[in-house]
Amino acid sequence: MSRINVRNISRIDLNLLLTFHCLMTERSATRASAMLHVTQGAVSSALRRLREHFGDELFIRTASGMQPTRKAMELAPKITEALTSISGLLGTEPDFSPHDSSYVFNIGLSDDIEACLAPRIVNAAAAEGLGVTFAFHQSNSSLWKQSLQDPDMDLVICAEPKDFNTSYSSQVLFSSSYACLYRPRNGTANEPIALEDYFAANHVRISYDGRRGFIDDMFEAAGYARHVTASFTHFSGALSTLMNSEVIATIPSFAAESYAAMTDLTVSPVPFPVPSFRCFMVWDIARHNKPHHEWLRQFIGNLAQVVR
Repeated sequence: MSRINVRNISRIDLNLLLTFHCLMTERSATRASAMLHVTQGAVSSALRRLREHFGDELFIRTASGMQPTRKAMELAPKITEALTSISGLLGTEPDFSPHDSSYVFNIGLSDDIEACLAPRIVNAAAAEGLGVTFAFHQSNSSLWKQSLQDPDMDLVICAEPKDFNTSYSSQVLFSSSYACLYRPRNGTANEPIALEDYFAANHVRISYDGRRGFIDDMFEAAGYARHVTASFTHFSGALSTLMNSEVIATIPSFAAESYAAMTDLTVSPVPFPVPSFRCFMVWDIARHNKPHHEWLRQFIGNLAQVVR
């Protein structure tokens, strides 16, 4: 058996090598901090100590991320080999039991998806007697990456996430299209909205920034200008107006059905062709093989099978 230079190893905190590995993999202090579940300040502090120990800059900030130096490239395979050996020695992570755990799952999602999925999640957790709980946070297809920078965020559920890259994993939950949600007039509750009535109606717009949405583009393509009486940045914010005004909201079908089930509002097909879209679960790739995270994805995936 070869002798180990204990004194030599004791000169460095092995957690610093883990920080080196994450920086080499991610080329970003932000993503490295998320992988390590520490602050960016802690990563910067660790990098400073690594530089002092190895007498080299190791990583240089550039417009395209943290670029490794020649020294870092030489160290990388040796550090990876050492950490792989240590990881194998420690064995696999213990099994996860959602009934015995008190873990709080943090989920980012927009409020239309929240209205559809949150009740299903809460009811299923109660029916199965789970010990885990859930915290829901506002996010959307533009903010999902910002949400996942929070080291406590387990995953984000959103429609067609923008600027996706290989630092993240994803899974399609369901596909949907759009429907009209409105307060019916007397005797019209079961009648679909006619095309001429739809174009002539007052509308409320719901979009991330409260400004122009794709429905406005579709109106103009058909030769009409949509008369928008109010714009909202959240779906739930439009509900009281929909319930008390003669207006129409064109929103995802699953949200229209969810809101109609809890109010006296009515759902109707959009009287001209509208696109379909997909809703995804998105998560940091560092969480992919974590037992508790695998359970969460399967749990939510099963609940989402009935959504349309």
